[in-house]
Amino acid sequence: MKTAFFIASCLTSFISFGWAQGDFSYQPAYRENIILDQDIVTGGYYVDPSKNIEGHPYFESRNFENGEIEINGLVYREVPLLYDIWNDEILTFQPVHKKKILVRADKVQSFAIGEDQPKRFIRIPENPGYNFHKNGIYELVKKGEVSLLAKHYKQTKDKRDVSKFSDVFYEKRDYFLKKDTELQLIRTKKQAREFLNLDKKAFREVFKGQRISFRNERERYLSKLVDHYNGKQP
Repeated sequence: MKTAFFIASCLTSFISFGWAQGDFSYQPAYRENIILDQDIVTGGYYVDPSKNIEGHPYFESRNFENGEIEINGLVYREVPLLYDIWNDEILTFQPVHKKKILVRADKVQSFAIGEDQPKRFIRIPENPGYNFHKNGIYELVKKGEVSLLAKHYKQTKDKRDVSKFSDVFYEKRDYFLKKDTELQLIRTKKQAREFLNLDKKAFREVFKGQRISFRNERERYLSKLVDHYNGKQP
């Protein structure tokens, strides 16, 4: 109960009080409970990227959002979270020192961020041969006998024009199909068809009468395919 109180009351306090308002009434509760939460906060302080890079390294927004996170089998709700997809790190907020804290990814099973349309992420321990696996955080787009996962990541490239920035962030995304412990990166229709063990005719029937572009609407395309395989109506 004390741990839950710490997460709900202390970490989210910056939303209620605002760190610019100078209200530190939540600090005693934070200090009382911090020893109980070392599994969460021992990731260390987060170091912001260089100011010479244009943009930000986070998923969708640079602002903390209330979400939920499952750590060591316990679910904490109304937690301020931020997901850095450049380093594949989960961040929360330390109200006493007004610092971003790294959450230990190896302790996390899943988390969800976004208040209007929450996105859920899970941690996959291993994905041999995939260069952007890092801490193994993937968006769970569809869940079922076969699940659809998305790996969001950012990279940087040189700025070609004259500006105060030397580099710029840009975002990329890869999709995977997962069945039991098997994980397959999907870059072609053939890879998806063979992973699901569908013949060409059955594969074409899934999209009969529909115009969904694999190249330009990959998430929609694969979602339709996964729904069909799992026996759901889109």
